[in-house]
Amino acid sequence: MTQEDGMPEPPDPIEERIKDPTGAKTEAWKQTLDDMEAIAADRRSNGWDPLTVTSIHTDTVSIDMLDDDEFGLKMILPDNHAEAFEPMYDPEAFTEYLSYGREVEGLMYAVLEFLDSDSKRSILVACRYDMRLADAMVSSAKKEGVLYSHLRTIDGTKVGVFEHEEWEPLVSPPTGSN
Repeated sequence: MTQEDGMPEPPDPIEERIKDPTGAKTEAWKQTLDDMEAIAADRRSNGWDPLTVTSIHTDTVSIDMLDDDEFGLKMILPDNHAEAFEPMYDPEAFTEYLSYGREVEGLMYAVLEFLDSDSKRSILVACRYDMRLADAMVSSAKKEGVLYSHLRTIDGTKVGVFEHEEWEPLVSPPTGSN
């Protein structure tokens, strides 16, 4: 396509981010899902009750981006995953988290594991988010001293929120734990 002046239109940055000519992003997502299942299997073998859910879309949101003060990782869960998540969710019980993942071509592919050590329950959330768009979210976290993971359904219904006082593992390549 060309502009009125005959020059080609500049590439759409969103379209450029989702292109995957080498297959590296597809492979990273597949590996993330495999990692989540391996972590869940390991937890099960140690007597834990793990739940695995997948975020179909994750945004990095700053305080200034929305009409409300919510900021952090905003994850969209498919309805069937949200239905499984809601009965297990208890923000008072899930007080620890681990972060596993890798950065590939500017995208963070991660598994966040929320732990209820007293009841030996674990919620694992596979997600991917664009680290190149995370600067404002990081600034909000620095200012507030905390970062949040918000989980919603496709229609926007909030199903859970986790608070991370130690949030650096979420904005840099994870090393395995917070």
